[in-house]
Amino acid sequence: MNNLKSIAAGSMATKLIAANVIVFLLIQLAGLFNFLMASPYDVEDTVLEYLAVPSALARLADRFWTPITYMFLHTGFWHILGNMLWLYFLGKVFLEVFDGRRLFAVYVLGGLSGALFYVAAYNLFPAFASSLLVSCCLGASAAVSAVVIAVCVSRPQLQLYFFGILPVALKWLGIIYVVLDVVSIAGDNPGGHISHLGGAAFGAIFALCLKNGTDITRWFCSMTDGIVSFFGGFGSERKPKMKVSYRTKGDNVEYTEAKTVSDEEFNQRKHNETEQIDRILEKISKSGYDNLTKEEKDFLFKASRK
Repeated sequence: MNNLKSIAAGSMATKLIAANVIVFLLIQLAGLFNFLMASPYDVEDTVLEYLAVPSALARLADRFWTPITYMFLHTGFWHILGNMLWLYFLGKVFLEVFDGRRLFAVYVLGGLSGALFYVAAYNLFPAFASSLLVSCCLGASAAVSAVVIAVCVSRPQLQLYFFGILPVALKWLGIIYVVLDVVSIAGDNPGGHISHLGGAAFGAIFALCLKNGTDITRWFCSMTDGIVSFFGGFGSERKPKMKVSYRTKGDNVEYTEAKTVSDEEFNQRKHNETEQIDRILEKISKSGYDNLTKEEKDFLFKASRK
């Protein structure tokens, strides 16, 4: 029970990882039960039939829920491990730049974009005609790709250290991430790589639009606020209230009240902070940290502690 409470109180990245892991474990346990009972019933085939996205439009019409369910579905250990590691590390960076509401929105909408790319490609390109009726797509890769590329586009100069020693700017990580998917389409998993590109496309559009002051996920956030709050909210990474203090002259009495910050105010503040940090990071890349002003160093220090 305590573990469930800690997950509910955790960040949105933690909740998304938990959802994927729980679904994976349920499928594995069902398969183990059937094995022990010597049942001819194939759990994995049934799961793929009803939860994975089919490429054929006729089957998709009968399985209209699959563009949602497929992004929480994994049948292999290494598949879910790779996706969850990306979501864990880049999800943490995402939450430093944005918030839990947007992480959930980018994950789901990026996954839907990946499903759209997959179905469209299999129905448009002759290369997939022979497998159209039997192919399906599953996994969180497209949704995770949206999160990864959103971070890379919004913070291109930010560096991650691989193995603790190798610095890589996010812009190069994003480029390598996309190029590998493009060159892998002709390989063993073309549908998966195409769906990754669909998720990446949404992530890039989201970040670029937000830099211009437009949040394309606002409608989705508003629509899902009630549902997500039922399961513990979007996590503890957002602090929507701030304290305003008033001190009277001649005494030490201090009055404090909580002021609610609207979504628009919060988003605008985050947008302004993002632009300022981007300008400072660009200046560092061109002329070095020592050439920053005291105000810029103070701003960067405070931002790193949030």
